Amino acid sequence: MFGYEDIRSLFGLDEPCGWSEEKIASLKAEYGSLPTALEDYYRLCAGREELTQNPARDYLMPADKVGMKKAEGYYVFFSENQSVSFWGIKLSDMSQDDPPVYENYGDNKWYLTCGSLAKVLTAHAYLNAVGGVLEYAPDDGYLEADAKQTEKLKSMFTLIETADSGIYMGAQFFKVNDDTFMAVMPNGDNSVIMLASASEEGFDSAAEAVYPVLGLEYDEENDDEEYC
Repeated sequence: MFGYEDIRSLFGLDEPCGWSEEKIASLKAEYGSLPTALEDYYRLCAGREELTQNPARDYLMPADKVGMKKAEGYYVFFSENQSVSFWGIKLSDMSQDDPPVYENYGDNKWYLTCGSLAKVLTAHAYLNAVGGVLEYAPDDGYLEADAKQTEKLKSMFTLIETADSGIYMGAQFFKVNDDTFMAVMPNGDNSVIMLASASEEGFDSAAEAVYPVLGLEYDEENDDEEYC
């Protein structure tokens, strides 16, 4: 069983918050089986609105849309927020516990994203968390880092292995402190840095470590940053 402890902790899911057993059984009947990693996610996490119905972020495909690429041989489980790209599982892999994931960019070509469905689902959860769910974040929503700054930041914090999935050209997620997380997203030769926390104290502590690396001065009083 896949417990998705990371996701449940991030979103405060003390109890299962998922789809009904009837809906899951219907999908299993239609497709013959569901990967265990997906079935457990549907049962434990798929009812949480911030994970599945956030129009500003990537979202879980509803049950009536998962077959939209069936003719191409794929079961679509996640969509980019503007429906430009989709993440899917080969229909021939549906009996695997944790199958590879492929991405489609609006045509009939599919590209391997990651060898683990569970890692892709976890990575999307962290991306949603740092991208808007966690309350405390930079005023502009994100920061920028050059290649040297990026490597420095990545060396300072713990890589979240369960989310190391390859989405968005290799976006990676790091734990900064107990309730603060950082996403590093490739952007050409540079990176977009997304930093967010569930607490003001956690964010202040993280910003005091991260901002100097980026040549920024963090003002804890008004959360503004200025270039040094």
